[in-house]
Amino acid sequence: MAINDEAGPKPDDQPPGGPYWETPELYGEAEALNSMGTIAAPLLAGFSLAAMVQTLTITTSETRWPDAAFLLFMLAAVLFVTTVQAMFWARGYQTSPSEIKGWWPDSTDPKRLEKLQHEQKQHAAGLRMWSNRARVTYSAALLSLLAALTMLAIPPSSHSHTSLARWLAVAVGAAAFIAEIIWITGSFTDPKGMAWLLHPPLDKT
Repeated sequence: MAINDEAGPKPDDQPPGGPYWETPELYGEAEALNSMGTIAAPLLAGFSLAAMVQTLTITTSETRWPDAAFLLFMLAAVLFVTTVQAMFWARGYQTSPSEIKGWWPDSTDPKRLEKLQHEQKQHAAGLRMWSNRARVTYSAALLSLLAALTMLAIPPSSHSHTSLARWLAVAVGAAAFIAEIIWITGSFTDPKGMAWLLHPPLDKT
């Protein structure tokens, strides 16, 4: 959602119970999402693709399910790329009250200001929708990546000489996977934040 970086009308003109402009739950939310879509997701997508190619050289004598790990790496890469695309659309809705008012010379007119307020709320809804979609795909990609790495650590069927360190690696991967599921579940407990499928269409007048 757009950040409320400019004061609205005088206090007497403000509607009761909240600010004039739509504000984010976290003021740094937009910047954090941009970092996810422009830095973390592309970097992890590249890593997933490189790991996927390397998995082609691994045999069942080295790890138990190399083909399954290959599939999970590909899924992770696709989901990370989808995250980048979703954030591309989200940034189209990212704006601030001062930016919106800068496009309209008559923004001080009460009727125009009311329309701009409505438009800013619609953009905030669009940003919320696409950023939540990006969060869903990014979270799924992380789970796929962790599952693939954990699967690669599982020793082959004949593991009589498997070292303890390798089993510890499996345990660490499984623990990270479970912790990520708990983290993701906790981040999507807000019903308002999960309204990511649809939002009202833009109404520019």
